[in-house]
Amino acid sequence: MIRLIVSTLAAFTLAIAPSLPALAQGQAKSIVIGQTYVKTGPLASLSTEPLVGIRAMFTALNASGGINGRPVELRQLDDAYDPAKGAENVKTFVNEGAVGILMPIGTSSSVGALKTANELKIPVVGPYTGAGPVVKFSEYGFPVRISFDEEYSRIVNHLFTIGLSRIAFAYNDNPGARSAMESTQKFIAERGDKMVGSVAIKNDGSDATERAAELAKLKPKAVVLSATNDVAAKFITAYRAAGGETAFYSFSFLNGQKLFQDIRKDSAGVVISQVVPYPWNSAMPVIAEYQAAMKKIGATEFSYASLEGYVTAKVMVEGLKRAGANPTPDSLHKGLESFKTLDLGGIAVAYRPGEHRGLTFSELSMLKADGRYLR
Repeated sequence: MIRLIVSTLAAFTLAIAPSLPALAQGQAKSIVIGQTYVKTGPLASLSTEPLVGIRAMFTALNASGGINGRPVELRQLDDAYDPAKGAENVKTFVNEGAVGILMPIGTSSSVGALKTANELKIPVVGPYTGAGPVVKFSEYGFPVRISFDEEYSRIVNHLFTIGLSRIAFAYNDNPGARSAMESTQKFIAERGDKMVGSVAIKNDGSDATERAAELAKLKPKAVVLSATNDVAAKFITAYRAAGGETAFYSFSFLNGQKLFQDIRKDSAGVVISQVVPYPWNSAMPVIAEYQAAMKKIGATEFSYASLEGYVTAKVMVEGLKRAGANPTPDSLHKGLESFKTLDLGGIAVAYRPGEHRGLTFSELSMLKADGRYLR
């Protein structure tokens, strides 16, 4: 079963998943995996959906017998988006016998976690960020999603292809989002043009109205976003209220369904980069598997972010299956690098010694007036 260890620093409760038979649990020692994530602070919403997908994966795994008859135990600690806390959490997990670290949430948390993981030689699978310092090769870093550079390069290429070259940028005032803005600025310059302007918005969105009015005055034809859902909702609403007319493009952290719930008609036409496939396409084996696992935990709302959590947990599980009867950080590392190119059920992840590529998938989707996606 999934046992969540609750500390005084980060109390976190999930419904208990279907478990291994009681006898098996009594005989089999759990395989411990750690996750440092954002539970508190203005960026806590980043964690919500990915954690649902992770829970779905481990619940289904343990209900079917775990790995070599052993259940996987997921331990989680809050880092409040602080790299030092993320690093300290990794040390805690290693001291408790964890063999791997799963999906740190956000750039700052991932940077701290990855630094310590490389020092302590424990694999980190699928950080929930595409920032350069995290996706660049390191011995114990195993990214799953494509990089922010790849996401924004593809967005810029698309915009220039359809004739929109007056591009501005709005972003949460934090390191990961700022790096995304700088990357976009670079890609525009490579096209021989300049970014019209950019605004940094406080992480709680309290100055979104002022920043929207500021950017609207520049009359860009497209505004690219690197913002959390709450900030994006406030900014888009304020921008439209200020009379600004533009096409909005966002990177993959924006949850289109929630954006529609928050601002309804103002969300229509927003284009979102996606780094995993369409979660409603049950013809793809990995999607059918994900949907079945979600339903087993009572989660009937599918989403790109929960699918990413599920896929990332699946990558960890496939590594553990190759790590031997008694996995260690070293054998997990070898197991992951043995993938070469591994088909997960319609999408492939690539790891080998000296190259930890992950996925190459991305596509653009547009929100329709009814909140559904047009691909």
